[in-house]
Amino acid sequence: MFVHLVLTCVDRLRGERTVSGIYHLLTGKRSSQTLQDAKGYELDPLFGVYPSLKRESLEKQINILVHNGFIQLNEQSFPSITSEGTRQLSSFPVHELQYFEGMVWHDVVPTFVKRVYLLLQAMANSNAGIHHYVPIVDDFGTQNWVRKVHQQFQDKLPKMGESLYEEIHHLLKKHPSLQAELFVHRLTGGGVIGMTIEQLTREFELYREDVEIMLQHTYYYLFLESKRDKARYPVLHLCTKGLDATHLITRSARKTYQYIEQGLSMQEIMNIRRLKKSTIQDHIVESALIIPDFSIASFLSEVDVREINKMGSQLDTKKLKQIHEALDGKYDYFELRLALAKGQHAIREGMTKDES
Repeated sequence: MFVHLVLTCVDRLRGERTVSGIYHLLTGKRSSQTLQDAKGYELDPLFGVYPSLKRESLEKQINILVHNGFIQLNEQSFPSITSEGTRQLSSFPVHELQYFEGMVWHDVVPTFVKRVYLLLQAMANSNAGIHHYVPIVDDFGTQNWVRKVHQQFQDKLPKMGESLYEEIHHLLKKHPSLQAELFVHRLTGGGVIGMTIEQLTREFELYREDVEIMLQHTYYYLFLESKRDKARYPVLHLCTKGLDATHLITRSARKTYQYIEQGLSMQEIMNIRRLKKSTIQDHIVESALIIPDFSIASFLSEVDVREINKMGSQLDTKKLKQIHEALDGKYDYFELRLALAKGQHAIREGMTKDES
């Protein structure tokens, strides 16, 4: 599972990003570079899906893949996939990771999971007559949410508990069996204590990284299915309430975006916010990446955007240095990043990069 995740990243990044780029993408680093990589290399479903990944674990896996001949490192230590690695990648059952939508939901899925775990524990303990216990989730916001649910549906709790188990059971029957088992073994309540990650790795004879990824995938699966079908999964859907899609514009970038929308120049925004030019530029690129209708007309013309994206397409690269040199330094790196960010929306809307 972890091998597939890493190989997918290496394959899509085409030898143009370092191991650090993969690490930042999987852990969900909120930088314009990582966002641009996720969008540009079509890796946005995997953005932030493995927040607990350890850097040393990734580096160890990279070394193993190099040793096995699945990837190779160039002189600058940029990994790229080999023909053997491509065969290995194509043999993986795609459906086992199909529910990841990290770019959109990575911020809210953890909250959903905490609600589900604690609600299950509370309802199971209530049914078993256990009134004093240590909550499995040590988070005030989640505890407060479960408390409110109990107060609001006090007379319906037994029925809700049954429904919650039925909903989860119904969904897990359609899910890969190993992933379903790992999830079930994590549940606590009614006198049963869920297994830790370490216990699961021993019990199922799996690597820790594979256990964590399979659990994460199950979380996304339960979240997405229950969010889409309120009638079929009413209690799980309740656990998604208030959890909206992540637009990934950081608070600071949002302020810059608002000033741009008001017609302020970059210099004016720098003066007001007392931030460096490079920081404001990062905010502008982030806005262009995330907001499809964000106008960059005050920074680049449509002709410029087309020229830059056409050159990237001709060179078959997203490396700024190569595009910069091929265009004889006509545009600075900020302009290149901005044009490529805008180009992603054009591609997704079915337009060609070299549209004239």
